[in-house]
Amino acid sequence: MQLKQTLLAAAVSAAAASPALAVELEKPDFYGYLSAGALKVEGKDAEAEAFEIELGLQGKATIDKGLNLHYAVEIDLAGAANSADDPAVGRDGEADIHVKEAKFWLPTKYGLFVVAPRGTSGQWGDIYGHINHYEFNESHDVLNADGIFAQPDRTSGTFAYHTPWFLKTKLVAAAITLNGSNDENADGRSVRLVHKNGNLAMAIGTTLLMQNQLPAFTTDDYLITAAGASYRLGGLTLGATWENNKDAPYPLAPEGKADFDSYGVSAQYITEGGAGIAVGYKEKNHDYDAADNSVYTLKLEQSLTPKVKVWAETGLYDEPVVMRGALVTDTNYAMGFNVSF
Repeated sequence: MQLKQTLLAAAVSAAAASPALAVELEKPDFYGYLSAGALKVEGKDAEAEAFEIELGLQGKATIDKGLNLHYAVEIDLAGAANSADDPAVGRDGEADIHVKEAKFWLPTKYGLFVVAPRGTSGQWGDIYGHINHYEFNESHDVLNADGIFAQPDRTSGTFAYHTPWFLKTKLVAAAITLNGSNDENADGRSVRLVHKNGNLAMAIGTTLLMQNQLPAFTTDDYLITAAGASYRLGGLTLGATWENNKDAPYPLAPEGKADFDSYGVSAQYITEGGAGIAVGYKEKNHDYDAADNSVYTLKLEQSLTPKVKVWAETGLYDEPVVMRGALVTDTNYAMGFNVSF
């Protein structure tokens, strides 16, 4: 609460000290992304599946010469579409519509300022995106969490600051509010260093989650440290990600916490004609062997137009992933198409 009051007071003071500004709101752009096809997961029936259905608006408001406030609002309808054949949910699927993006960002010569009630995690994109070459077998927090990595792909209640680029490097710091009634002004705190130089991209960062935000059985704060890198050579992209989890919640441990390391590697090759292949491997090495897992991934694809692609993919898991009492991911086979606009 104190953090929000401080930010509000700063905003009011800045507005009072500044002359009146004529804000010009530009017409926003509408965009979308559809990924759908057929899916067979071992132990479950084969079915038609919506892998992603995303619709969004993005635009900006011109505050002053060279000063633009950007915004984006995006919803993900895949969960709602897929819940129609789940007797436990019902056919309307209304409760499964997810807000993927609801954020504002303000680029200035002093750096980039971001306010995101809901948004894609920059930590996840900059570090884990180096091996994210897949359609179904991606570490997707809402639809298809694979249990290998712990960092979620989306965050809520985020205030972030990006320093200006210097020597092709920037520093990002963020405060994340996940629970408004647990006596923590910031339930999560993250910082990362990002470097991009030609075909080479790399990032390293940490995320600290406070104990009050974690399950009741935990006894300490939870620290995630991760690093990722990729290199492009023509149509070939090589990527790797490593993650260390310190004092991660684990109900079977005597103190309610345990450590584990996860890593992944992936290679993707796309020809000039739009044909492509991606192969990868991810592994989780936990203090408790029962939580260990690994997966091999393979994807074949062909672009029909710059906006349309067909693909086939498989993920061969060592152990099935069970979350919230339901099978989420096991060895699987999928094929489908992607359309963007």
